Amino acid sequence: MKITVLGNAGPYPGAGGACSGYLLESGEVKVLIDCGNGTLSRLQQITSFLDLDLIILSHLHSDHISDALVLKYALGIQVIKGTTKKTIPLYAPGFPVEDFERLQFQDAFELHKIEDNLKFIYKNLTIGFMLMDHPIPCYGLEIIGEGKKFVYSGDTKYCKAIFDLSKDADLFLCEAGVLEKDKIHSTPHLSAKEAGLIGTQSKVKKMVLTHFWPEYKLDDIYNEAKTVFKGDLELAKEMKTYNV
Repeated sequence: MKITVLGNAGPYPGAGGACSGYLLESGEVKVLIDCGNGTLSRLQQITSFLDLDLIILSHLHSDHISDALVLKYALGIQVIKGTTKKTIPLYAPGFPVEDFERLQFQDAFELHKIEDNLKFIYKNLTIGFMLMDHPIPCYGLEIIGEGKKFVYSGDTKYCKAIFDLSKDADLFLCEAGVLEKDKIHSTPHLSAKEAGLIGTQSKVKKMVLTHFWPEYKLDDIYNEAKTVFKGDLELAKEMKTYNV
């Protein structure tokens, strides 16, 4: 398996950047994980949106789904024109209801609601979800294939679920939305230090941090996480591909 970072920012992109979006590939299977603003353009630098097999949205905040709301037009128009009959399975939380319902256009997607502990097999991949701690339902996910385990945190506070999900991951793509100095009790994101602690306790083999606030210096994020995580650590770089 390999994962390409289409966008790494949140809750908005910096100049020339993009919000959360990741393309996972395993053999011929292509899975789009989150689809924040700017990611559809980036995706098409790699592959056609018609080549997607599956789409997963961790939660329905705009910085994770906004380009899904135009991807539905791209796909729906191809259906109308008769260019394709393909309907792409899309998994997302069912709440907020109005945001879930807005995802559909001309049967572009085959919509499925994610529930806590949902697990299914898609072709050569086993995909599972676990509810995180965020203001709206957000699901971290694991994808197991080719003898490897990939885990994506989605957005979350420091909670037991993220430890359980990330245990022994070969590659852990983890949000680090704030620095420890800026974190307060109500902050709905992990600090870089917290992400590092999770990686250490969960014994992940490689950690890639993502979901950066554009005002931060990336070195500060890396250095904070590195104080507590001594393993293989990188910052997600847009359009870079990581092997799981």
